[in-house]
Amino acid sequence: MKHLRSSFLISIVFLILLAACAPQTAPIASQAPVTSAPAATETPAPTPTEAPITPSLAPVVLSGPPMEVGSMWPYVDGSILVAVPGGPFTMGHGGSDNPEHTVTLSDFWIYQAKVTNQQYAFCVNAGKCKPPDLIDNLGYNDVMRANDPVVGVNWDQASSYCSFVNGTLPTEAQWEKTARGPDANIYPWGSGAPTCDYLNFNNCVGKTTNVTKYPPGQSYYRALDMEGNTYEWVNDWYNALYYKNASLQDPLGPDSGQQRSIRSSSYKSKIDQIPASTRFFDFPNSHRRDLGFRCVVVNPTFFAPTCQAIGLFGTAPAGGSSAGALQSDCPKVGIGLTSICKAGVVRVTFTDDRPNDPNAVISGVGSCTPVSVTPGVFPQVYDCSSTTTVAIESKCTSTGGTIQCASNYNLNPKTGVCEWDGTGTQGNQCLPGYTYDSANLCCTSQTSSGLNFCPVGTTLGYDSNSNPVCVPNDQANNKPYKSELVLPPDPASCTGGGNPDGGTPSTGSCSQYAYPSCPTWCRADPKNKICVGP
Repeated sequence: MKHLRSSFLISIVFLILLAACAPQTAPIASQAPVTSAPAATETPAPTPTEAPITPSLAPVVLSGPPMEVGSMWPYVDGSILVAVPGGPFTMGHGGSDNPEHTVTLSDFWIYQAKVTNQQYAFCVNAGKCKPPDLIDNLGYNDVMRANDPVVGVNWDQASSYCSFVNGTLPTEAQWEKTARGPDANIYPWGSGAPTCDYLNFNNCVGKTTNVTKYPPGQSYYRALDMEGNTYEWVNDWYNALYYKNASLQDPLGPDSGQQRSIRSSSYKSKIDQIPASTRFFDFPNSHRRDLGFRCVVVNPTFFAPTCQAIGLFGTAPAGGSSAGALQSDCPKVGIGLTSICKAGVVRVTFTDDRPNDPNAVISGVGSCTPVSVTPGVFPQVYDCSSTTTVAIESKCTSTGGTIQCASNYNLNPKTGVCEWDGTGTQGNQCLPGYTYDSANLCCTSQTSSGLNFCPVGTTLGYDSNSNPVCVPNDQANNKPYKSELVLPPDPASCTGGGNPDGGTPSTGSCSQYAYPSCPTWCRADPKNKICVGP
């Protein structure tokens, strides 16, 4: 972990503590402690009881969305873009690496929230992004954390994702304007002191959270999570002296450097790291469990809509209330292993508490011999004579809601899929895996399954007819899944007692072997240093 120095006058002891938990930031000049924003620019903090933001799916029109404060636009990867109109703003706060100065920026659109695990996985599956570090990102494959910010990605990985959606990482100036607004707010929400109602920081939660969890902490431009949850990569190379002589019109950062700039703060950050003017930095090949990113887009109408889209289940697409209380139905799956020693095989039994489960899929049995197998019917039994990892998975289904489609889409009752009605168009570009249909003015999938996604704040699920639907993240369920490593026994080592089929020896027969050299049908007991029965 690199050294970090805050933009406030603090003690040497506190600097040492900060160095252990955040990216680096340059030392700053002495200055008076900040207690509030200037009176003329102060923005009152919203109350913690403010209603949550639901992504707004605006109707598609030929002219595109208006570039004005409060304008929002659904984007190709399920994000919501927020408008940041061009003009001057106050950047910096008087430190040695962030002197206060006026910068003028052109119009731009920025992601309302940080890029999520499910969005990044969409890019990985399309072959355009490299997977994150799974030691850093323990929740990447957890459906319950699909809307947590993706972490464990370096600068190149973050930049590649933004290129995938025809965007870029924001410059430091773009990021800071989005966070502080035109009135030089200290924090995204204004000048009110940070609390756990406004952002995920100071180990209030102790891990990443859903990117839409803290609407009271939104910025002037309605951007979420600008502080807290995770730090964010930005586009610039870092130079502590850059902003003393930088261009005052659309500054892009230094031409080169050794480290990249980082903004925002994380779920571990202390209160003095939260001011939105604070600069951090790290080497571009670094990755952490509290470092993510968001993207900037110049042209929100670059992509055409998809010809088919997954419907929203149990939540209205334009921010209305739930269409009904969802109830989830999840099968329970399992795997049983029985070693048949003298045959040199492991008998694998796949179980599902739904005797006829059309959604269940088993894997890892390509080299195994079917014993009792009827597709879709359980239990299913195989004999495996070589090492393999077997798995079974199924799907949860949801009932009690109504499938809703976004504007310009109509629900096909037979397939449960929303279909583009062709009444408007955005652009004529498509993501990888899609082809532009010039007759219908939309992008059609090149494969039967497509590369579909759900809007931020929702997660892929299935209705009772096994049709894919997007369900609210807080009502999602972990996918029913079970896996086991199969290690077949050596028939030449089968001695002693056992069951009638010559299989698993008794506990007594295992105890004759010297620990830790226990045969495969026995279990090593480290505490007592003996071999015992399975």
